[in-house]
This record gives sequence, structure tokens and C-alpha cells, in this order.
Amino acid sequence: MSWIDNALASNGPIYLRIVNSIERTMNTGELVPGHRLPSQRALAKQLGIDLTTVTRAFDEARRRGLIEARGPQGSFIAPPKAAFGQPVDLSMNVPPVPDATALNDMLRRGAAAVLARSNALNLMTYHLSGGSPTDRHAATCWLQPMLGNVNETRLVVAEGAQFALASILISQTHEGDTVLCDHLVYPGLLQVTRSLGRRLVPVAGDEQGMRPDELERLSRESGARVVYLNPTCNNPTALTVPLQRRAELARALQRCELLGIEDDPYWHHDPGKPTPIAALAPDHIYYVSTLSKAISPGLRTAFVQCPSARHAEDLAAALRSICLMGHPLVMALVSQLLLDGSAHALLKQVLAEASERTALAEHLLAPSLRARATGLHAWCNVPEPWTDATFVHAAQLQGLAISPSSAFGPGGSLQQRGFRLSLGLASSRRQLESALRRINQLIISPEGPVIQR
Repeated sequence: MSWIDNALASNGPIYLRIVNSIERTMNTGELVPGHRLPSQRALAKQLGIDLTTVTRAFDEARRRGLIEARGPQGSFIAPPKAAFGQPVDLSMNVPPVPDATALNDMLRRGAAAVLARSNALNLMTYHLSGGSPTDRHAATCWLQPMLGNVNETRLVVAEGAQFALASILISQTHEGDTVLCDHLVYPGLLQVTRSLGRRLVPVAGDEQGMRPDELERLSRESGARVVYLNPTCNNPTALTVPLQRRAELARALQRCELLGIEDDPYWHHDPGKPTPIAALAPDHIYYVSTLSKAISPGLRTAFVQCPSARHAEDLAAALRSICLMGHPLVMALVSQLLLDGSAHALLKQVLAEASERTALAEHLLAPSLRARATGLHAWCNVPEPWTDATFVHAAQLQGLAISPSSAFGPGGSLQQRGFRLSLGLASSRRQLESALRRINQLIISPEGPVIQR
């Protein structure tokens, strides 16, 4: 049985390797509903591991709905439950949840360590925004793989990337100013520029991303001082800008004296680990990294490397105008998890699951994908005769929430025909597979929008 042969081939806790092997083999169709599994004792003997490890694996597989116990008959591959047809949110980019037991243990140990080394009263009072020295030191550990050595005087810690983006715009632009961007951008940027009265102007791009010549032309014509960049696993297009284009964009920033905001929440999800533009033009880039897309939205923390220490001071002051401080207890917990290695252990789990989910999307939706599925999402074409609106409505009738191209387009952007599928929020790979198969059925449906009469 191939699932047993491959059960210990991957990395990670042994019990999770067993569960993942069962799930992978179910996805390929080699294990089907009703198939009887070996007894726990027999499987432990065959794999040469403890019985308790196999018991834990079977408990987790039952929790995921992969197998079911039938008393003395043993354990069997479970049939699909009605819940798989219930509404599935494919519209919000959230990383898949790490193993619940491991997550609980790490949070418990981290909180205990924070309270052991900190004064509880100090964690419940006001703190200066921008992060404590310990927070900034922890931030350097997180940013080192992307940027190399980081100067702590240029670092600011914020309560999430959205606060960081808003504060950068407050500190470096004024009402009515132009901010340059791609033709499709993170919806949070649309919201914050609208709220602050800034004007987004899209820059033409090609299959490699934003065009440097167009960036320079629009910078001169519009008088813009700031450009928003999301070059790795772009949200929503999943495009990763190649190194040569990054270098060309860095030179364009330098020639035009532009400030770039490099929003890089998905860097860890790209297997190529591309060089950030901030590493090529550090004096012209605000580099924004967050734990929300890499580990969990609950660890509401973002790290910003600024172009200079003065820019960092200005950013910290702007942060105070909209968010006096991040919660000291959460900040301290994040720093503890980063410094003791727990955060990277969680990250490894998330990346492994996210990789399995993007592979599933590529397998089921390959002809419709505009780019290789990376990060936490896939970008698909809307086929004729569908429109964005009719396709989204048809997906809703199938119990699926998806994000159309109109959710990502600033005013003046080219009309797009596409939709983003977020892959992390589905409760399991089986639920995600069911949802993606329904999406694919809509894509290939010869009737198109006729089904909505």
C-alpha cells in the first residue's frame, strides 16, 4: 500500500506524516471511501514506531474527517460528509491553520515565558509605539532571511500591515497626492487611499510585472513621490517579479527619487525566496513584512524596515496618530515566539500545508490559471461567455465565495477578466478539493451563465 510505504518519507512530526500520507493518497484516488485500514497495532509494527504515535495519527485523521471508526471492525476511509457541500470561503487570504495541538502547546509555552520574564503590570500599561528594543531585535531575526543584516534604528514594529501602510502614506503624502501602483492591487490599499484622500494611478505592466519605463514616465507626469509594490506572490495575480525586473525597478526608484512601499507578506511562500527590491535600493524602500499571512492573523504584527532612521521616526509618529500602540502582551508573545524558534516551527507547518493546497489548485485548475499558484491564492481567467459578475454569482449559488477582479482595481485601471481563489481558509484539503472541483465545473460548463436563470 503506497500510503504506508510513503508515510514516513516527508518531514515533520511522525503522526502528521501518517495523516498527510492518508490524505494525499485519498486525493489521488488510491484510497477510496470504505477502504479498511490496518489496525493501529499492525501499522505501528509495520512502520517500526510507537503505538501511541499511530493512535495520535488516527485521532487527527478522524478529526479531519478522513477516517471513521467502526468499533471492532476497525478504521475505514470516511465517505464525503454533507458538510463538504456547505459554504466555503475562497475570498479571504488566510494561511492554513497549523496543527492545533502544536499551536496550543507553543502559545502556552510562549505566554508562560513572557509572564515569567516580564512584570504583568508593565504589560498592561501604555508603551511607546514602534516596538520595544526587544521587539525590534526579534524583528531583525524575522527579516534577516529576506534583507540580511538590518539596522534596528531603521525598524518600526506595527500592529499589522494595514496600520503600517496607512502610517507610511500619512507620513510621506498629503491629501490629493498621487500614489503609483499596479493595475490590480491589494484591496486594503484601495481602502486606505480612499479614506486618506490619496489618488491611485496604475502603471502599465507586462508578464514580468510593472514596467520601469512606465514608472519613470508616470512619476514625471504625475509628480508622485510614492509607489506601491507587491512583487512576490502578488495579490491577486500570484505573479513573482523576476530578479532582473526588480533591479530595473530599483534603478528607476533611484533615478526618479521615488519612495517605494514594498508590501511583502508572501515572501516565505515563494520557493525561490526572491531578493526583495528593498535589498537592491534600501534607501528608497519601506519594506513591510507581516506574520498575518505567514503564520496567523492572530499574531497581529508587522515589521517595517524604513529608508533611514529619520523615516522610521516619522513613521512611528504617524502610527501614534491612528494606533497609539500595539498590545504589549501580544507584541511580547510574538517576540518570544520569534526568539525561541517557535514561530519558525509554526511557519514550517503552514508552508507545508500551503504548498499542498497550491499543488492541488494547479492540478485541478491548470488550464485556467494565469500564473503558477503561489502564496495563499490562485488567479484564474473568467472564460467566455461569463462576466466577472455572473461567474461570482454562479459560484455563490454553489456555496462558494470568490473575489472578482473588480475587488482589486483602482480607478483608471484596465478592465480585467479574472477572479482570485484564496486557498487557506477551507477547513481541510478535502473541503478545498471539493470547492475547486465545483469551480472547475463552472469554468468548463458549456452553458455558461444560462444556469442562473
